[in-house]
Amino acid sequence: SYVQLGKVERIDFKAWCEGLIRGRSYVSDGYAHALEFTVNDKSAGSHLALSGPETVKVRTKVAFSAETPLEVAYGGIFPAGGKRLIGDTVNFHEPLASADAPQLNPQMRLVELIVNGQVVSSKQVPADSQPHELEFSTRIDRSSWVAVRHFPQMHTNPVNVLIGSQPIRASRQSALWCIAAIEQLWRARNEKIAPQEREEARKTFWSAIDR
Repeated sequence: SYVQLGKVERIDFKAWCEGLIRGRSYVSDGYAHALEFTVNDKSAGSHLALSGPETVKVRTKVAFSAETPLEVAYGGIFPAGGKRLIGDTVNFHEPLASADAPQLNPQMRLVELIVNGQVVSSKQVPADSQPHELEFSTRIDRSSWVAVRHFPQMHTNPVNVLIGSQPIRASRQSALWCIAAIEQLWRARNEKIAPQEREEARKTFWSAIDR
């Protein structure tokens, strides 16, 4: 997890945690970076309030390493079942494609604009260890979350675009997946939490499920 701290002389862990709570962050394998990401000048973790459906402008600055080790993510090899079918958010144990599978273009990366989990636009940039600025425009007709990603290396936190103060109701399936993930985390970790802190931790996990 990479958190936007602004220009600082040193990394302060408390400030890093606070930035993570606010959603000012993105996840990455370390070889792909979203150095900037805004929707109508609102950064990741923010809410953008609109009175009605509107076309929004998305800006991002991305950078991809010119060299990506094979052991990172899929190492330039397409997953055997296709992008949306495997990976650590779908199937934790699916084998990678064989070495003779079709190779991704090692010199280019596809940056995708995501609205409510669906790709709505994309642009290619070179993987040359240099920053590249991109702009997208997309129409938002209902309250939605908006992010950018490169599969499978990088995904930003979203900007929540709220139309007419209506809540985001993007995907029941995604909400159920999140609940199942929280429940699994509790099963795997609750006994490793200090006994005197376990009940407070349980309340925190279940408040996330209720949310």
